Amino acid sequence: MVIRSSRIEDYEQLIELENLIWNYTNTPMPIVWESVADYAQHFPPGSMFVAIEDGRVAGYMSVKYPTPLESNCHVWEMAIGVHPDFQGKSIGSKLLQFLDEEGKKRGIRKISLRVLSTNTPAISFYKRNGYIEQGVLKGEFFLNGQYVDDILMYKELVD
Repeated sequence: MVIRSSRIEDYEQLIELENLIWNYTNTPMPIVWESVADYAQHFPPGSMFVAIEDGRVAGYMSVKYPTPLESNCHVWEMAIGVHPDFQGKSIGSKLLQFLDEEGKKRGIRKISLRVLSTNTPAISFYKRNGYIEQGVLKGEFFLNGQYVDDILMYKELVD
């Protein structure tokens, strides 16, 4: 497996992956991308890290700064997705390990994320990979007839 920056030629597979994995059990609003141009507008080449296995996009991570403030530039917000064909094969853990290393190289001290309380497999995955709950936005979303909490998690990269 190779982890590298995203390229335009990855976008068809990334669109397929995102349209496949995101639903109301793991996101407040399912993501549906209509075209490569639409996707590229939101995620320019190089703005994500992709895991390539046997010539296929097995997973990805996007990172961004939470705000444009210089005082907040030591933090990355992260999102991750792994293709169902590759889940359970440590792709996600390898992506997170890569993110830790890349973040340290770039002076990032904290990586944060948000996860729905109904997405218990993801919560367990993040905890296994060193993420800690830092807060809960109670009843933040109304999904499938119920109020769902939004859990804020983080990992510090300082040694």
